[in-house]
Amino acid sequence: MKQAAQKLKELSGCAPVASLAACIEHIQQEHGVFGKEGTLTMKLVNVLAIDTLFSDIAKAFNKQREDHSAMKQAAQKLKELSGCAPVASLAACIEHIQQEHGACEAQVHVEGYSFSLIVKEKKVPDKLQKVQQQMEELSRSTKHVLATETTLQEMICSVLQSQTQLAERIKSANPEYLDQVRLKANLRENIQKISLARELSEEYSEGAKSVLREMAQLAGLTL
Repeated sequence: MKQAAQKLKELSGCAPVASLAACIEHIQQEHGVFGKEGTLTMKLVNVLAIDTLFSDIAKAFNKQREDHSAMKQAAQKLKELSGCAPVASLAACIEHIQQEHGACEAQVHVEGYSFSLIVKEKKVPDKLQKVQQQMEELSRSTKHVLATETTLQEMICSVLQSQTQLAERIKSANPEYLDQVRLKANLRENIQKISLARELSEEYSEGAKSVLREMAQLAGLTL
């Protein structure tokens, strides 16, 4: 997996220290692999069951991508509210907010994959209310990113492991030679797209797990 990630970075022309997500997004932009908004779109292969599977993969990935974007935005807003630098860790930013509002006794509470900022004071300052709202959004989006991971990875692996069988099914269902050529190209393009989607999905999930680890650390827990 590390070798595959390194190869993708080399192909993208990105620096070795660049994130895998950034490198894949660069490849997408350069070669137009995904849609204009970065969404995953699939070509039809004229076999309903296979087209449905590709459609399900695209829907799941696009939902995870949307949740990952919301997660990043919530984290960024929390950093802005804390006054910390963009490169600061989330844990450091939350600790700064806790110190700033020490009288309110703000504490991070984690339960399962959900987390929140609990304040003991009945009258919560406006700034701290905004922090609580962003924590709720961060918790929601982080949980949704992780909820999509298992199903999406299973669907993608199923396709990648059965490429030969899929190609045979498409060929059998479409006897015309020109149709076979066109649909084979569509299948190849779809495979390329979901391979990139798998790498991005893993990156999204790792980002969400990192957020959870930081919240657990603040709550005095170990994941």
